[in-house]
Amino acid sequence: MPQLRKFFLSKPETDGSEAPDESWRISRAGKLFRLLTAFAGGALYAAALPPFNLEPLVFASVFLLYLVAAESHWRFAALAGWVWGLGWSLFAYQFLREIDPAVPYLLAPVISVWPAVWAGLIPFLKRNTLYPLAAELGGFEEREKFLQSSAAFGRWLCFAVGSAALFTLLEWTRSRLFNWNDLAVTQYRNLALIQLAAFTGSYGINFLIALAGGALYAACRTGFRRPGLRVLLAAVLTLTLAMLGGLIRLDREKPVKPNWFPAVIQGDISQRRNANTNQAQEALEIYLQLSRDALAGKPKPEILLWPESAVPVPYRSTHSVSFLFRIGLQNLILQSGVPMLIGAIDFEDKLPGSATPPGMTNSALFFNHRGRLRRKYDKIHRVPYGEYIPFRRCLPGFIVRMIDMNRDLVPGADYNPIEVRSDVRAGTAICYEGVFGYLTREFARRGANVLVVLSNDAWYPKSSEPEQHLANATLRAVETGLPMVRCGNNGGSLVVTPYGRITQVLTVDGPEQRPELRRGRGVKTLAVGVEPNPAYTFYVRHSEWFIAVLAAVEAVFWLAAFAGFKKRKQALLDAIRRPGAGS
Repeated sequence: MPQLRKFFLSKPETDGSEAPDESWRISRAGKLFRLLTAFAGGALYAAALPPFNLEPLVFASVFLLYLVAAESHWRFAALAGWVWGLGWSLFAYQFLREIDPAVPYLLAPVISVWPAVWAGLIPFLKRNTLYPLAAELGGFEEREKFLQSSAAFGRWLCFAVGSAALFTLLEWTRSRLFNWNDLAVTQYRNLALIQLAAFTGSYGINFLIALAGGALYAACRTGFRRPGLRVLLAAVLTLTLAMLGGLIRLDREKPVKPNWFPAVIQGDISQRRNANTNQAQEALEIYLQLSRDALAGKPKPEILLWPESAVPVPYRSTHSVSFLFRIGLQNLILQSGVPMLIGAIDFEDKLPGSATPPGMTNSALFFNHRGRLRRKYDKIHRVPYGEYIPFRRCLPGFIVRMIDMNRDLVPGADYNPIEVRSDVRAGTAICYEGVFGYLTREFARRGANVLVVLSNDAWYPKSSEPEQHLANATLRAVETGLPMVRCGNNGGSLVVTPYGRITQVLTVDGPEQRPELRRGRGVKTLAVGVEPNPAYTFYVRHSEWFIAVLAAVEAVFWLAAFAGFKKRKQALLDAIRRPGAGS
């Protein structure tokens, strides 16, 4: 308890003549306590994500990160940020153990670099933006007195905004590499708040959560006196206004009458990384039979959707099952007259006489009602260390052997949607791609009026990965203002409305209370309302405008910090050079 009291202490326990004894901060016990606090904060972040979905804990998580980082030397702050990242990622990415038990423990130290960078910068920003020069030169007591005065409100607010902007910008850089489970994902069931994504992208939600954490720190640091409390109230007001705006948007929702009826085929095939002939043929037979079941049902579907890599052999290859694959698909389409959009391994289309052989692709193939392959989409954003190995030649052989799938898939480059009907243009993402805002935004900008995600979470038969995948993808529907149709191999086949509601789940038997989390085999014809020409959301129209604004804010913040640092340094040098300073 004494450590806790010291940790949260905002006013020094002295008679005013001297600074408090803070030797505990550099003691082993004090350092360990702060590192454990940081780790616990990261664990709270993981608890706010699926499968626990304790959404409010994310605010406490960010607050604890502020509390440790802002009260430490930059080196220790960076270490604490890294430990906070470990507390989050070690728990949040446990699903990767289903690929290999070592993977989450290899990934966590790398992912934790981002919060470490943020935390390491916070002490410098705090020291050089919170204190005016007079308070800085006045020593500890003057600094503490200023922080708790009404005059400090503006500086506290700038610190909270600037540090939250920095956190969001760093998350944006991480999203270019591994966009999974950012702060916004914790709120995917909070429909009112996630409507902000249609305006700012998910980064607006990230910013508000980080801002709330900084405001909580300001309030705590000032003992809930006026300056910190006013910053906290400003953050709460901003969150409240964002949610009120979301409620208004939800209230104005105008459901579109169902006019497109795709059938999702969910085969529940086990992960077959290197399928033999019998396994590949079994998968083909299951998907063909389920497709016939869907065609025999009512209402009759107008298109059949198969998930990513439904049949674990390339569609166009010399493999014996590939031949059966092509024949079976053609017969099914010609007999029914129903087109198909399927996930399949395929090859690049090369010109005759090309010097290099065609590379393998992870593709979505669209066949019209006559069985002709009319469009092909090749996955653009591949999974690193899953679909290709970056720096393959530089990695140790045992790591390559552990994760290698004996291929490096070639990325696609065509963002144009697939016209599955004259008035239905499907922006088609393959599995992991569905979590990237830049990709779905580009689909919408190029005319897509529905998002289709062909997924395969068979790698994770028992963990929470499918729900995390769904949570990440849900935000993309809100950002683009388009309905999303998901077709999964073993679960998660459903519709996400343009407002983030999860509907029309392909329901199978299972112990899970929520039907979208159950795994199993089945088919369902969905009734989707697709607007012919939906209006762009603000986010789609103006792209990463919010990130640009945050970057400008952060630039000003850093200029102010460096100006403060320069003034402080010059004042100290002047004091040293002043006659009699050394006597």
